[in-house]
Amino acid sequence: MKPKPSIRSTAGVDPVPATDFVRSMRMLASGVVIVTSMVDDQPWGVTLSSLSSFSAEPARISFSIKKATATAQSILELGEFGVAVLAADSAELAARQAEPGKPKFLPSDSVSGFGPKLGVPAIGGALYNLECKSVLEVEVLDHILVVADVVSATTDSTEESGLVFFNREFGTFSPKGDQR
Repeated sequence: MKPKPSIRSTAGVDPVPATDFVRSMRMLASGVVIVTSMVDDQPWGVTLSSLSSFSAEPARISFSIKKATATAQSILELGEFGVAVLAADSAELAARQAEPGKPKFLPSDSVSGFGPKLGVPAIGGALYNLECKSVLEVEVLDHILVVADVVSATTDSTEESGLVFFNREFGTFSPKGDQR
C-alpha cells in the first residue's frame, strides 16, 4: 500500500524570514554524508547533512535533495544509491562534493570500490558505506524527499570520529573520554 501524503494549509501563518531560518539551522550540528550514484558511467557524489535514520526495522533512512541535481535525477531514475557516512578526516572531500555549480564526479582516489549488493560507488575511509533502495520519493517545492531501505552496511575503517557540520564549518566529534 502506497502512503498518501497529507498536505496542510499554512494560510494565515507567515513563515519566518529565510535569513532567520538559515541562521537558526546553522546552529544545528549534523553528521555529514556523501550520497553516491553513477552519472554518465562515472562515480558521482554529493555532500548532504540532511540525512537521518527513519527506522531500524526495516532499516530505513530519509533525506532531502534538490530536484534539479544529477544525484536526485539518478535516484528518481534508478532508485538505487550509496551513502558514505564520513570520518573526521574527510572534510576536504566533503567540501569538494558540496561546491555549488560544480560537477560532482568523485576523484578516483576517493572511491574504494562498489557495494556488494547494488554495485553503487563506495567511499574509501568512510565510517560506513550503505547501499540503499528508494521506497518513496516525494516532490516538495524544489526538493525531493527520499525514504530508502538500507540493504547493506559495510566498513573497512577503524576511525571512530565522525565528520560534523556546524555553523558553516566542518568539524569532528569524538566519543566522550576520547582525548584527541
